Amino acid sequence: MKIGVLGPKGTFSDLALQKYLIDHPATPYYYQTLDQTVTALENLDCILVPIENTLEGYIQPILDFMISQDVHIESELTIPVQYAFVSHTTVMSHVKNVYVQFAAKSQCQKFINENNLTVTLTESNVQSYDRLLAGEKTDGAIIPIHMISNQFELKHENVADIDHNQTRFIILSKTFNQQYAERFKFSLVVRPTENRAGLLYDILKIFKDFNINLSAIMSRPQKTSLGQYYFYIEFDGESDARDTVTNILSKIREKFDVKLLGVYPYPSKKVL
Repeated sequence: MKIGVLGPKGTFSDLALQKYLIDHPATPYYYQTLDQTVTALENLDCILVPIENTLEGYIQPILDFMISQDVHIESELTIPVQYAFVSHTTVMSHVKNVYVQFAAKSQCQKFINENNLTVTLTESNVQSYDRLLAGEKTDGAIIPIHMISNQFELKHENVADIDHNQTRFIILSKTFNQQYAERFKFSLVVRPTENRAGLLYDILKIFKDFNINLSAIMSRPQKTSLGQYYFYIEFDGESDARDTVTNILSKIREKFDVKLLGVYPYPSKKVL
């Protein structure tokens, strides 16, 4: 099996991949950008991509990709995401420039502001690390905590804005495989064909009538005209809820277009 992932090695995506490979042997292919990763699915069996972060919420390009392409969710996994600040200098006030990956910057903004740091953005956490090694003694970097080494004189661990920051990853493939389990997750996209008052209420009422609690609902533009949106919805259920799910889908399809993205086992609470 061939699996694509956002690289290079050493990133949080790679950390998630290593967790996935424990039970799913595959040959990994690394790509430099998220766009390259999703495009590569055409020539691979599946891809591993981030879908949600505790601090930043949902990854909008991934939602748009799932809505617009014939792809499906096979499974998901979650890993802890924590950062460290490192530098070759020994005094924090001597740091003149800090290399930070763009997503890491938004997740470590409090530390950056409190220390009045001047930031140089990078494309990846590994690039931040490499730029620091090749830079001046007064440079610093914010890198994944698992990349810390003893060569740095100055270290501050756990510099993310919250202590329990996590990122959820999903496995996307081109084939649809319903995987009902003792407890399962369900992902779908609802596309309204009109714009009217009470439209969202009508969708939500169907779930309420069947006593289903949604774990997520996100709106994304249809990109046809202003005010036209898709709704991405997630919920979970027990194994005896299959008939309920079938009835919910039938009800929604009476008034809306529905794209079923995935039925897959609810992930273990255990993280790396």
